[in-house]
Amino acid sequence: MSLIININSLSYLYDYLDLGVHDFIVGTNQFSCRQALTVDYIELKEIKEKYPMIRLFVLVNALVEQKYLDDLKNHLDKLNECQIDGIIFQDFGVLQICNEKGYSFEKIYDPETLNTNHLTLSVLKEQGIDGAFLAREIPLKEKQMIGQNCKLKTMVQVHGVEYMAYSKRKLLSNYKEYTHLDFNVDKEAQIEIKANGVEDHCHIYEDQYGTHITSTNQMCALDVLNQFNDFDYLYIDGQYINETDLLEITHLYIQAIEAIKNQTYNKESIELMQLLYRLTPNVHYYHSFLFDSTVYKISDVRKREENERS
Repeated sequence: MSLIININSLSYLYDYLDLGVHDFIVGTNQFSCRQALTVDYIELKEIKEKYPMIRLFVLVNALVEQKYLDDLKNHLDKLNECQIDGIIFQDFGVLQICNEKGYSFEKIYDPETLNTNHLTLSVLKEQGIDGAFLAREIPLKEKQMIGQNCKLKTMVQVHGVEYMAYSKRKLLSNYKEYTHLDFNVDKEAQIEIKANGVEDHCHIYEDQYGTHITSTNQMCALDVLNQFNDFDYLYIDGQYINETDLLEITHLYIQAIEAIKNQTYNKESIELMQLLYRLTPNVHYYHSFLFDSTVYKISDVRKREENERS
């Protein structure tokens, strides 16, 4: 059980290492989606040379069109030359190229919503996949069953904004054209949307690969982290968190892991949550789907509908 951070700055790498965190995720200008930090090939090499103890993973999680396959092959070649430690991908074209080239870095499969059982993942291992990001939409109990029975390394999210939806269409640009409004559509614009009849807002932004929607509420597992022993990577998403807060949040999770080892977690987790609330008073935290059922009894659904009507 180790933390892996979708890092949003290179400023505090030494501080993360001092905390005992060695696994980081970054993106590049090509074939990366929903990264907190974008770096180039030169920076990748410099990070690995300056901090040889770092395990560096690169997001190659865009859906790739046929016409860009040569660019993808060149990109993966360059990543391999940079001696990265792994990639996180969802397009099987990426896996096929990696297998043909014989790249030795870890290949973490993240199709967002599809990794929901250990049997499928065990088959995928035979195809060259080294690890899998488990779907956020299944409850913790089902994730634990996968972690206990899966032959692959498993990754689960424990903190940060969550992926909600993605479209290859340029939805914001189309909206601008239709309404004749003028606004920026990138992540820095901090645009939020809200569905009718729903209280919560979502972040929305557009890049070269389409439109991305993430939650504004942030998932938090700091108070239930002792139930995550079955997983290899605990993922913290640094999007929409400032760089100093991300470092402090990571420190809280490190303290929680140490408390679990020392069997003092039940007592210390309360204090850690209070520290988190004081650090980020304007953030709404929730457990996401960790304790939600994915199968509902009809009688329970009818009862809930009746309660909502009354």
